[in-house]
Amino acid sequence: MFKLRRRFVILLLLLLATFLFLSYQITGHPSINQILLKPFDFLNVLTHTVHNSFDKLRFSMDENERLNKRLSELLIERQFYSEIILENERLKAILALKGSNPAFFTAARAVARGYDRFLNTLIIDKGKNNGIVKNMPVVTVNGLAGKIHSVRDYYSEVLLLNDPNFSVAVRLQKSRHEGILSGTGRGYCLLKYIPLEETIEKDELVITSGLDGIFPPGIPVGIVSSIKREGAEFFLYLEVTPFQSSSKVEEVVILNPFITKTSKHDFKK
Repeated sequence: MFKLRRRFVILLLLLLATFLFLSYQITGHPSINQILLKPFDFLNVLTHTVHNSFDKLRFSMDENERLNKRLSELLIERQFYSEIILENERLKAILALKGSNPAFFTAARAVARGYDRFLNTLIIDKGKNNGIVKNMPVVTVNGLAGKIHSVRDYYSEVLLLNDPNFSVAVRLQKSRHEGILSGTGRGYCLLKYIPLEETIEKDELVITSGLDGIFPPGIPVGIVSSIKREGAEFFLYLEVTPFQSSSKVEEVVILNPFITKTSKHDFKK
């Protein structure tokens, strides 16, 4: 009797469960399968979202790398064009110098530093085949740069203004005192043989005098930057800062030493 009741209860529960299941299907409520599949749907959506996020991140990283590369290319192009503009300005100044200076012989470009470690020299791309000879004056639009030291067929070596072996006869433009300018191997030159009793002003312009027979007169050389009398016996100690830095020579002009009709106004200060 007890077993019969238990079977009846079990059957009743099964019928009730069947009835509820059919009721959920009819009324539109989610089915048991849908309820069981909910976690899998969530995992599927989550996986899809994460995958899309990684794709977007990878795309953003690739795009960022591409933009950085393009930016670097644009910066290089900008630097390149800036250098071209500066070079054109220097060449225009040299052409203007050619038109105004009767001593102009030819223009040349610096291509390398000198090979002799005991001399401060510069290699230019003009040589014997271009008519270059030893001791020709070398200038820039700023002023005196040096002189031709040695010549080969297709290139020449310029002894720069600040080399200790370089010397040039000069004149102080205002006071008209004359002396010899020598290189020191540094950023300044020494003006020698100005008597101790002479009055020299700081920042006075130094120009070539033409008395050495090599450099035409009136080429700007530099300015007096230091005057010392202490410890000197016969001559003033005068330092001159050149207008043209020996470390920044790029384009140069070679002058004909046999033409001396040169004015200081022919050169850009």
